[in-house]
Amino acid sequence: MRFSTIAHGARSILGPVAASRADALAAAVSVPANGRIVELGCGKADLLIRLLQAHPRTTAEGFDRNPWFLADARAAAEAAGVGSRLSLIETDAPGVALDGRAVDVAVAIGATGIVGDGRETLAFLASIVVPGGEVVFGDGFWAAPPPADGLAAFGMDRAELPDGVDGFAALGRSVGLELIAVEAASPDEWDDYEGEYGAAVDAWADANPDDPERAAFLARSAGMRESYAAWRRTAMGFAIARFRR
Repeated sequence: MRFSTIAHGARSILGPVAASRADALAAAVSVPANGRIVELGCGKADLLIRLLQAHPRTTAEGFDRNPWFLADARAAAEAAGVGSRLSLIETDAPGVALDGRAVDVAVAIGATGIVGDGRETLAFLASIVVPGGEVVFGDGFWAAPPPADGLAAFGMDRAELPDGVDGFAALGRSVGLELIAVEAASPDEWDDYEGEYGAAVDAWADANPDDPERAAFLARSAGMRESYAAWRRTAMGFAIARFRR
């Protein structure tokens, strides 16, 4: 958690998504007046803040286990003028807190693993959304076959992600959701994300030469940079889909 906090220190959006794409997504999501929005793994709540700004008569709840991200989220929400409409809950078990709830929009972007794999995450989101409500889901997919040695070194299994944008969209259909739209991140969005990720760790290391975790964090960042250059940039994609229940 500490490494992730450092690596994302310069970003409010904790994934390969440009601000312009996040704005367009927030505007496109359909939320009724007085609607309720929830997000699993909300990080710094950037998308929730944009949704509240785009839909001024709504309220939102964000769930995340990282207290530093949530502190940044609270400050950003207050600065954006939506703090009174946003509740942020620190927990590593949002599924328990939300079980049996009924909301108008349920979001999970880069949060697979909190309540299961991609399909299980979508099934959970579908279970808490009212009929006609929307599910917004973002995660990785294989844009090209990944090398076996790269996967092994990265600690991943090929089956963890679907093949292609079509395979990504099919996850929602497999749990009974209707696809509204799906978009993949551009290479520029990936490059910006990976570049800022590594630069943030480097800057932290320069400022903290005596930190006991410095060497391990630099090694981890170097491994991320090397794997991205070697194969992740071409093999791994990231998409965000909107589904309707």
